[in-house]
Amino acid sequence: MDFPQYRKYKNIETYFKIISEKEFEEISSLGSNYVKHSIVAKQYPELLRIQDMLNCEENIWEIIEENEYFKICLNF
Repeated sequence: MDFPQYRKYKNIETYFKIISEKEFEEISSLGSNYVKHSIVAKQYPELLRIQDMLNCEENIWEIIEENEYFKICLNF
C-alpha cells in the first residue's frame, strides 16, 4: 500500500492522514476550531486502529482525497 492514505470518520468532522503503518495525523473539529494530533503507534491497539482505518473496518471510516484533507488543514 502506498502512503500517505487519507480517511475520515463518517458523520463526524474528524480527518486522518495515515503516514505509515505506525504513524498518522488526526484533525478534529472542536467547536469552530480544529485540533491536530500526531500519533506514533507503539502499542498493539494503536497498530490495530491504523489497520482498521486502512481497511475501512466496521464501516465507520471513508476514504477521502488528499485535497479534502488539505482543505481542513487551511483552518489552522
